[in-house]
Amino acid sequence: MKITPDESCLIDDDLRLKEVVQAVSKANEIALDTEADSMHAYPEKICLLQIRTQKSSWLVDPLSDVDCRPLLEAFQDKILIFHAADYDLRLLYKRFGFRPSQVFDTMWAARMVGHERFGLEFLVKHYFNVQLEKGPQTANWGMRPLTPAMAQYALNDVFYLHQLTHLMREELTKLGRLEWLHEISQKVIDQACLPEKDTSDREWRIKGSQKMSRRELAVLKAIYYWRENEAIQANRPPFFVLNHDLSVAIAISAANNEKWGSLLPRRLSQRRRQGLEKAITKSLTIKAQDYPNRIKTERFRTTDEEKRRADRLKSIRDDAAETLNLDPSIIASKATLTRLGLNDAEKATSELMQWQRQILKL
Repeated sequence: MKITPDESCLIDDDLRLKEVVQAVSKANEIALDTEADSMHAYPEKICLLQIRTQKSSWLVDPLSDVDCRPLLEAFQDKILIFHAADYDLRLLYKRFGFRPSQVFDTMWAARMVGHERFGLEFLVKHYFNVQLEKGPQTANWGMRPLTPAMAQYALNDVFYLHQLTHLMREELTKLGRLEWLHEISQKVIDQACLPEKDTSDREWRIKGSQKMSRRELAVLKAIYYWRENEAIQANRPPFFVLNHDLSVAIAISAANNEKWGSLLPRRLSQRRRQGLEKAITKSLTIKAQDYPNRIKTERFRTTDEEKRRADRLKSIRDDAAETLNLDPSIIASKATLTRLGLNDAEKATSELMQWQRQILKL
């Protein structure tokens, strides 16, 4: 795809955005994508909106003073085409409180058609014999101006979505699975557009903390929030300050009165070393009764009858998946099958979509 000067320029003023809004308002389906700076800044933010109608493409700059509200209002009654919509929808909801009414997700469409690979690069190659360049996927999208390569990469993310949607909509209709995709799309919207939960007692429980003692957890919690504060001040992702594995290792050593200074990376500044030491020292003064509790993992204890019921459902699922040429996990995951086998399976059944219940004969 060749980029014209008009397409490669950012829309960063309200006058030019008004023209985009007018074009969007006349369209029925809008291809949409976002770029964020999660690898380069903290907290992450939306740095780019890629938009395409059937005829035109635009890059809108939400980092500028442009007012995006009229654009989002124009999106509201449209079918928005995404590839892997979940992350984009979460960003849009968090930044703008935006919840779409309809979504067509080409990633999920590809899975429902039966493709074993469903990345955008693969689909474009499969359907159009065009090789997309991977390009600057992990670039700093907060930088301005965008390089030509970044602009082309961003525009390519939406350029083929209308055509993909048309082709896969036809395939899904022939297979009788278009309504299945509609159910999935609605679930994606529902799960992505939720108010942020209070994770104050969970957000710091990083990978590797599950088997730690309560004293070790107390130190880890202190390290986590020290790291969080440093990341925000530096506007850099937390792993640039201290990665998960080191955080856990330091917490375990400090809680057991072992020397932990040698674990620190050499690049850590003296100021940060002192701040971390202060946070750890303070955590070690906490009374034992105030240590964080370990979170018990929910375990399913099944009877022989329940196991037989789950095995029967697995057999139904696997046979259907082979017949339909679908990944079995799309119909029901192993954990879902286990829960469905329990005597009290009402909640698990209610969480399934209608087409999944029909396949499993529930």
